[in-house]
Amino acid sequence: MEAKKGLVIVVTETNQGLVVVESQGVAFSITNPKDLHKIETGTYPVPVGEEIFSSHLLSPLLTAALQDALLAVKQVFADYGVTDYATYGGQSFFEADNADFVRDQLFNRTGMWVHKLTVPEEAYHRTSAVMQSFPHFDKLSQDGTVLVNVGGGTVELIAFNNGTFSFARNLNLGPLRVFEDLKDVQRSADNYVDILREFIDSRLLDFLRLLPQKHDYKHMILMGSALRLLTPMWPKLDKRRLQRSDFREIVRQVTRASDQFLSSQYGIDPDLVSQVLPTMTLLNQLVRKLDPDAIWISNLRLIDGLEVNQAIESGSHAVKFDPTEETIASALTLSNWYHVDEKHRDTTVTFALQLFDRLRKLHKLGKRERLLLETAALITDIGSYIDTHSHAQNSEYIINSSDIMGLSSRELAIVATIARYHTSATPQLDMSALKSFGGADRLIVAKLSAILRVADSLDTSRRQKIDNISVSMRGERVTITASTHENLELEKWTLGQKGRFFEAVFGMPVRLKGRNTQ
Repeated sequence: MEAKKGLVIVVTETNQGLVVVESQGVAFSITNPKDLHKIETGTYPVPVGEEIFSSHLLSPLLTAALQDALLAVKQVFADYGVTDYATYGGQSFFEADNADFVRDQLFNRTGMWVHKLTVPEEAYHRTSAVMQSFPHFDKLSQDGTVLVNVGGGTVELIAFNNGTFSFARNLNLGPLRVFEDLKDVQRSADNYVDILREFIDSRLLDFLRLLPQKHDYKHMILMGSALRLLTPMWPKLDKRRLQRSDFREIVRQVTRASDQFLSSQYGIDPDLVSQVLPTMTLLNQLVRKLDPDAIWISNLRLIDGLEVNQAIESGSHAVKFDPTEETIASALTLSNWYHVDEKHRDTTVTFALQLFDRLRKLHKLGKRERLLLETAALITDIGSYIDTHSHAQNSEYIINSSDIMGLSSRELAIVATIARYHTSATPQLDMSALKSFGGADRLIVAKLSAILRVADSLDTSRRQKIDNISVSMRGERVTITASTHENLELEKWTLGQKGRFFEAVFGMPVRLKGRNTQ
């Protein structure tokens, strides 16, 4: 185990534990979420990714190794008096064909359930770690910054422009996966370096071509589990910045040196040194293609972002950023990608949130549901890009096939279903799409869909006739009073159609009343 030394054990009820099954081992931490103070961290090496990428299965032997690691972590938690902890597994673990079976076996043997993290959830947590802890990230992101996370099986690009999230993309091109794909070539080919470079280039070509419009990324921050393998090779860094000349020298040395030399020269584990060349080749190609002015090295990990999430959930004031901004920015990027009518979208979002806030006593939903409503309102019309006549169904399909930062798979499904139900073309009480949800989630989908239908109907003309609205609940009726200088007959008629679903869900009819501002 690699763990921090010399720490005095402090047992408090507030300390929380985290466990993450990574491609190269089981990482854990104990943190006080109130101030994000780390009490203990460590890693138990287990070659999870190596086995999955070569055979797509987790063997009984490796499952036993995972069991031992989890039990050891559980003992550490017990020593510190930590009873509140959670265990997570990322994409690399759940790529195994028998991952669900192994998860059940581990739970039966250790009592620790491995919660599945989706790709966008992993990206969100890594980004949270950087936004919280990387020095001066707020300034770097203003200039244009791309985070490059290199895991054993994946490479992930997360971009920021003008201080806000821009996009995230994930590609199955991690160095451990590449090594497993090409290990037969390495044994037989004399020009392995050239083949490796061409292999990586061919995979990056379409990946980079499909990124949003070109931006100048002045800063590139390198991070990830695969990157930690290179730590002994980095020169002394000035405030975590790696000079381009030093980077080029490391690439030159790696492409010319043998595995035996790299292992002895830098003390790299002989079992892992074969991943050094694929890692450096991948990084070099990304640096060449994205051409940043500055390269930075970060040792932040997925588990650091999960710690930030624990702090957010505990209501800590130690978190430096608004965690909902990434989700909204991600949805906005998706909306712009599919050329949604911006004026109608923004008007609908405004009305939807105003209705949500002013009808809290009626719907009794919370902040997280408000975020889901805002997200749905931003992207509910993206299906029109395919076909305007059945855009609701198309929107549902696109959303379910997309990554929205910060949303769990459950929340993404809720947003997609809201998009399906926001239009009056969907039968008012056809709840067939809700059968996969539990009772509580069905109500969330129904309530938010009903609110969004009403908000959408207030700009049915796409002319932004209404300046502002007030909402009242009197006499078992919801009345929306709209300030306007135009005729609202179309909006009233549309609300009469879409408002039936609102009445069915909340048991109260909704009517629109105009107030002339001329």
